[in-house]
Amino acid sequence: MAWIRKALPRRTIQASAKSTVTASASTSDCNLASVQASVAACAAVADLTAGLDFVFDRLGDEGDPGDELQYHLDQLCQQAERYTNSSLQDNAGEEWSCSPGTGELIRAACQCAVMVYDQTQPMGVKGFDIEPVLHRSPSSMGTVKAYSMWKIPFTPIPGWSGKTLVVSIRGTATVMDHMVNMNGKPKDASTLFKILSKGQRVNVQSHAGFLGCAQDMIPTVTADIRQQLLADEKIRNIVFTGHSAGGAVASLVFLHFLFQQSPDPWISNCKPSLITFGSPPVTSISLTDICKDSSSVGVLLSIVNEYDMISRADGPYLQSVVDLYRSRHGLPPVFNSSAATAERDSKSWPLRLPTFHLLGDIVVLKLHLVDLPSVQGDDALSQASTIVVTTLKAVKVSPKEFAKLLFCDISTHRRKAYIERMEMLATQFWDNSSSLNTGLGELVLGTSVLKFRN
Repeated sequence: MAWIRKALPRRTIQASAKSTVTASASTSDCNLASVQASVAACAAVADLTAGLDFVFDRLGDEGDPGDELQYHLDQLCQQAERYTNSSLQDNAGEEWSCSPGTGELIRAACQCAVMVYDQTQPMGVKGFDIEPVLHRSPSSMGTVKAYSMWKIPFTPIPGWSGKTLVVSIRGTATVMDHMVNMNGKPKDASTLFKILSKGQRVNVQSHAGFLGCAQDMIPTVTADIRQQLLADEKIRNIVFTGHSAGGAVASLVFLHFLFQQSPDPWISNCKPSLITFGSPPVTSISLTDICKDSSSVGVLLSIVNEYDMISRADGPYLQSVVDLYRSRHGLPPVFNSSAATAERDSKSWPLRLPTFHLLGDIVVLKLHLVDLPSVQGDDALSQASTIVVTTLKAVKVSPKEFAKLLFCDISTHRRKAYIERMEMLATQFWDNSSSLNTGLGELVLGTSVLKFRN
C-alpha cells in the first residue's frame, strides 16, 4: 500500500493544497465555480488532516486501502460509543407519526431519490405508479448535478389535490462531486433567495459548494418544471427531494422557489414540498419554522437514519470528530473543541456549535428491539412464548437537540439503508388482529425474528 502512504501524508496534502491555491490565483478573477471548489476542497482536506498524522504515519505497505479505511471507521465508532450523545436517547425529542398518505409520499420520494442514480433499478417490493418524465445529466465539472423528474398520482394528504411532480437531485457520484461537497465555506445566499420575516430581511449564508450547484441548476430546472406543468395541467404539487448532497442542493432549490422575488406564475400556483434523506446541513440558521409559516408549503422533512455521520457533517463537526479519534490514541485535541461547544453533560463528547443546519423537521429513524407474544399455530414459534423483533421508531428532534448528537457511522448513510427504512415506515405488516397496535411512527420489520425467548 505504498501508493496511499505517498498520497495521504499531511505534508503532501498541505503542499498540494498550497500549490493549488497558488496556481489558481491567476484564474480567480474568472470566478470559475469548478476552480473555486477545487481550491476550497484542497484547503479543507489540508485543515482536517492536520490532526490525523498519526493515522497516516501508521499505514502499512501491504493490504487493501478499503480495509484500512474500514478499520479506522470502526475504531471511530467504537470510540463514539463511549459517550451518551453517540445515539438518540429514549427521552430525546417526541415520537413522530404521519398519515398513510404522507407515508406513501415519503416512500415515493425516497424511491425517486435513489432512482436518479440509476434509471433502470427496480422500484422496490410494492412499487409505485410513478411515471418518469425527464432526466438531465450532470456537468463535467460537477457544478450542475444530475436530476430527474417523475409524476405520481394524487396522494391523499389533507388539503392536497391533483398530481404530484417529484424533482430528484442526485448526490455524490464523481470526484468533482466530492470537491463541491468539501467547498463548505459560508457564502451569502441572497443571490438565490431573499427571505423576509416580520418585515425584516433574514440574512442567510449557505454552504458555498451546494449554493453554487443550486444557482447553476435553477434556469434549467425552472424551464423543465414549467414544461411539465404546461404539458399536464393536473399537476398541483411539486416535491423536491434528494439523498445526501442531492438533498442539500434540493433544499436550496426549494428555498429559491419558495422565496423568489419574481415568482413564475405557473410554478407559484403549485404547493412546494421538501423531503430529504441523509442530507448534510446547508444553511447558517434554521429556516424550517420560517418556511412553515408560508401557507403554500406542503411537507417539509429531513429524514435521518440514526448514526448517519453525513447528516452532521459541517466543518466544526468534522473537527470535533478528528479530536474524538485522537482521544482514542491518547492525543490532545488540535481544534480546541472545548471552545464554543454545544450544551453537553459530563458523559457526552463536546461538539463545536454547527456552522450549518438542516432544512425541514428533523425525523430520526431509530431501529430497536421489542418483545412480542408468539404467533399461535406457527410451528417455528410454537415453543416460544415471546419473540424479539426489529422495529423502527421515528423521533422528531429539534435543531438544538440534533446539534448535540455524535453520529459517526457511514453504513447507515447508504441509499439502501434509507430505502429499507422507508419500506418499514410506510408498510403495516401486522393485521388488525395483531396484539401490537402500531402506527406509521413505529412498524415491525416483516418477519425479522432475531431470537426466541421461552
